Amino acid sequence: MSKKHILTLTFVITAVLSSFAQNSAELDTAALRKAVEDTTSPEGYKALLKKFNETPQYLYANEGAIIYYAKLFQKGPDQFQRMAAKRIFSDLMLQKRFDEAVIEGERLAKTDPVNLKLLVMLMAAYIETKREAGINLTKAKLQLLSNAILSKGKGNTDSTTLKVTSVEDEYTIMAMLQLNGKSRISESRNNSNIDHWTIITKDDSKGWGLIDKKNYQPEYKESSLFVEVLRAPDPGY
Repeated sequence: MSKKHILTLTFVITAVLSSFAQNSAELDTAALRKAVEDTTSPEGYKALLKKFNETPQYLYANEGAIIYYAKLFQKGPDQFQRMAAKRIFSDLMLQKRFDEAVIEGERLAKTDPVNLKLLVMLMAAYIETKREAGINLTKAKLQLLSNAILSKGKGNTDSTTLKVTSVEDEYTIMAMLQLNGKSRISESRNNSNIDHWTIITKDDSKGWGLIDKKNYQPEYKESSLFVEVLRAPDPGY
């Protein structure tokens, strides 16, 4: 992804980080189940998904959480099937055939609208083809989903994990946050796996303005990130 795409996504995530609550909140699985089963009310998953596709900027973080995490309670293609379906789209992006990529990406989004990686790539295609309406709509979707994920935990401890619904989303949200993982230790739990990442970030604060840039070697610091990859509940939940 080009530098301008990264900068745009950094803007998305920065807006999110400045707005979400500092205290993490547990997932309300009962509410998620109820939303999935509710096909008639404005609070049901079907109604929220329609708003997400049309006017995501008017949804709140708790509604975004229902849209994102309710995927765990629905039948559909598994992670590997979704990745295979995106292969044509990915190839078009790599070949820089962006107009065709937009068509293919929008087709995929109709059947898999809450796919973080797909939305990130589709936004990149919109940027390349200068489709402002697509950029603004997709940016609002990414802000909503990112806000929803971060509102459930910042990932700084194993009790405030960053909760995602797939390994692909784990890497996507880390890329959006510009977090470079050095190493990872995984732990299995009842309905999830927790990845404890050692994150490397560049520390430019030391020596700033005092040392010739030609001779300056930036220092790197380590921090921890805890990401919880949730598993779908057993049938008959």
